[in-house]
Amino acid sequence: MIRSCLFVLSALSLLAVVGRAQQPAVPPISAPSQSATPAKPAVDYSAELPRIPPTSPADAMKTFAVAPGFKLEQVAAEPLVNSPVAMEFDENGRLFVCEMRGYSEDRDGKHSRVSVLDDLDGDGKFDKSTIFVDGLLWPTALFPFDGGLFVADAPDIFYFKDTDGDGRIDAKNPDEKKLVFTGFGTGNVQGLLNCFRWGLDNRLHIATSANGGDIKRGDAPKDAMTVNIRGRDLAFNPRTYEFELMSGAAQHGMSFDDWGHKFVSSNSDHLQQVMYDDRYIARNPFLNAPPARVSIAADGPQAEVFRTSPVEPWRIVRTRLRVSGVVKGAVEGGGRPAGYFTGAGGVTIYRGDAWPAEWKGIAIVGDVGSNLVHRKRLEPNGLQFVGRRIDEKSEFVSSTDIWFRPAQYANAPDGTLYIADMCRETIEHPHSIPLEIKQHLDLTSGRDRGRIYRVLPAEGFKQRAKPQLGTASTAELVALLEHPNAWHRETAARLLWQRQDKSAVDALRKLAHESSSPLGRMHALYCLDGLKALQTSDVAQRLLDAASEVRCHALRLCERVPANPELIEKLLLAVHEMIPEVIYQLAFTLGQFPQAKTPLANTHQVLALISIHHAHDRWIQAAVQSSVADGAGPLFQLLVQASGARGHVVPAPFLEKLATQIALQNKPDEVKLAVASLDSLSSKDPAAALAVTRGLSQGLKKPNSVLSQMAARGELKTMNAVVADMLAAALKTASNTKLDPKQRVPAIDGLALGKFADVKPTLAKLIDTREPHAVQLAAVAVLGNFVDPGVAEVLLAAWPQLSPQLKEPATE
Repeated sequence: MIRSCLFVLSALSLLAVVGRAQQPAVPPISAPSQSATPAKPAVDYSAELPRIPPTSPADAMKTFAVAPGFKLEQVAAEPLVNSPVAMEFDENGRLFVCEMRGYSEDRDGKHSRVSVLDDLDGDGKFDKSTIFVDGLLWPTALFPFDGGLFVADAPDIFYFKDTDGDGRIDAKNPDEKKLVFTGFGTGNVQGLLNCFRWGLDNRLHIATSANGGDIKRGDAPKDAMTVNIRGRDLAFNPRTYEFELMSGAAQHGMSFDDWGHKFVSSNSDHLQQVMYDDRYIARNPFLNAPPARVSIAADGPQAEVFRTSPVEPWRIVRTRLRVSGVVKGAVEGGGRPAGYFTGAGGVTIYRGDAWPAEWKGIAIVGDVGSNLVHRKRLEPNGLQFVGRRIDEKSEFVSSTDIWFRPAQYANAPDGTLYIADMCRETIEHPHSIPLEIKQHLDLTSGRDRGRIYRVLPAEGFKQRAKPQLGTASTAELVALLEHPNAWHRETAARLLWQRQDKSAVDALRKLAHESSSPLGRMHALYCLDGLKALQTSDVAQRLLDAASEVRCHALRLCERVPANPELIEKLLLAVHEMIPEVIYQLAFTLGQFPQAKTPLANTHQVLALISIHHAHDRWIQAAVQSSVADGAGPLFQLLVQASGARGHVVPAPFLEKLATQIALQNKPDEVKLAVASLDSLSSKDPAAALAVTRGLSQGLKKPNSVLSQMAARGELKTMNAVVADMLAAALKTASNTKLDPKQRVPAIDGLALGKFADVKPTLAKLIDTREPHAVQLAAVAVLGNFVDPGVAEVLLAAWPQLSPQLKEPATE
């Protein structure tokens, strides 16, 4: 009977899964069908949904409010530009712009394009527009390189190059259009890849967004294997197209600060920081690291915003219909139609030199739905930053015109910040607008409009000459690595890599060691690496740099040069650093030198010291574990020996993670060492003994594991005693309904270590509908650890009362 019921449940679950698999999470967006006529809604809301007329470019300037000390200037408007969503300056100051004219329901019409804007008289305003490439789908990112242009037009990335000098691309000419990658997701218009950024590592970085995809190179055979990129960003070599998955994958917007910290944004989580490179964490498959993206806004992800524009009528009606249940959809903001981040994007760290120095390094984030540009000051908070609002009850830039749609930003050659205004009547995912409302809107309204603005200081700005870095000498490019404007530094670094002129090496080495600019010293090191000229001595010297940021990057670049005794000595001595970020990088870098040692220390001893002195920093603990992929045994042994000695506190959760890795890696010597450690730990540090036992218990679940064999031989007496004590306490805590669920859930998790017959009665009670959802969910999860017919009895008895949210994990 039990097996029959389970079969039925499994069949139902399979049908549900198959059904979901056949239905994309977000239906593809395409031009509305001309043949299908949707059913007319029962209620007509047209009286509440008036169309909002556009504002002319000249009149638009009257609608803005700008923070004190700044002013806004319009540098381009229709007909020069339409629907701009991304922009990049080339080395000679021309501005390439993605014009996403097919947004949001007319992708297949191929109305979109890339144009190039030029300032002919040098006054800072664009006078000429040329269509560089036309007939695109939904272009969302671009980057000038080697006389051509990378363009992201999902599902593809192309490289376009004008070979005949006519100023535009012939897409039918194979010499002018090259498919670089294909396979990026297209299902969600708000989840397309975006933001090409030149990295310190001499590669192009891309935000792949929510759609993900299964990608391959454009020159790969049709049957070539693809790489799934969901949940990861991408970095690639613009010459060879070799690529690597990177941490990130927020929705829209990605930016680096001067030192390479990565920031991203999503619609409802406006400011996030990426805490590590995926490549480090990927080294150790047994590491369960914290999520790489962390929200850092002090006022929360969906923070309050202060719009000066009226709320669009359709937002008001939609919210009312959602709250009343007339239409489906999330009720956000406590039922408010606006007043908080809902369309955040384009996070950009201001890195120019035209604004007063106090504003360098602030985060700029727009909200296209609220017609404003927000700014936050980034303050160090351990290894994370925290973003704090600068403008009290106002915004950096806001407009009373709902057509102002700030989609993306750029640090410019003139040191200012540029704003791409898509200029649309309506900005919203088409599937988020009920038909009752949508029939009264025109989601293409504004495709023939668009503006670009720049933010200047209110006083003292002087227009500089257009850059001509394309004809700059190699020596001039090297000197620009010290420039106070990040655009000049990054463009010079890119051109040096692009040219591969080895005559730059001596000047770069001199700059790396003698420049008074820490940023110049850092850029010089990466340029040497890009020219394959970085030497061990270059890195070793900079490990002692006066600037901690340079020391941090020198540690990273240690991974790119041959190791010698001098480098190893300085590398291991870096454990005495006082700066957490340097220690964090050291913990990662040591994984590339597992056998490093000097007469005074070795890699595992240094990692043990880091673990002890940064016992409660989850990021540093994850970095340490990433560096012991070959085996956690030596580090585990050192930490057990240090536990309780001279006041050292080794965090029990970290010991548990190492013990779990030891159990799953199943190396006999390491497993036996960990089991033996329980004798000393159970007397001097019971909490650590319990944590190690929980970790090791993972090995008991594997048939024929070393631990299973030891258990069969009766060699786990201490471990069994620890488990018995732990279970007694866990049963008591798990059953105590007076305690907060946050206290009970860890105890429930601990029941997985017991025999099913002993914990079955308690787990059955914990699934009761009178228990909090978190308690029920934890109990169901623990039941999944047991292979026993009694599991089905417990679940089937409770099935009629289980909520839909519990039935799915129960079925699994």
